[in-house]
Amino acid sequence: MFRTLSYLGGFVAICGVVMLAMNALAGTARAQSPDPQQDRRLASFRAADTNRDGRISRDEFEAFARARIAASGGMRAAMFGRMDPDQQKARLEERFFQMDDDHKGYLTPADWHPQS
Repeated sequence: MFRTLSYLGGFVAICGVVMLAMNALAGTARAQSPDPQQDRRLASFRAADTNRDGRISRDEFEAFARARIAASGGMRAAMFGRMDPDQQKARLEERFFQMDDDHKGYLTPADWHPQS
């Protein structure tokens, strides 16, 4: 009987340790990223904000967008590459102004939706 209680006590202790480990892992997963898409969006914003002032100027946006388009390859990059420089600039400015819907002249994280 004592041996059974001893095994049972060991089993309960092991279950307790497993439960603690599972809770710790679940807490870590929740703390890491509640929204991975939001994390990617903010990482993209930080990459575009080269002077780290918390805003993306038109120049920063243009440089970021050109680099991103060039790196993406594919049809979009080919179509963009076929435009003359004035058309490219106009397309990027149009996109910038779409994102800057309250016409501040810069983009904030709330404005930043580079894929849409």
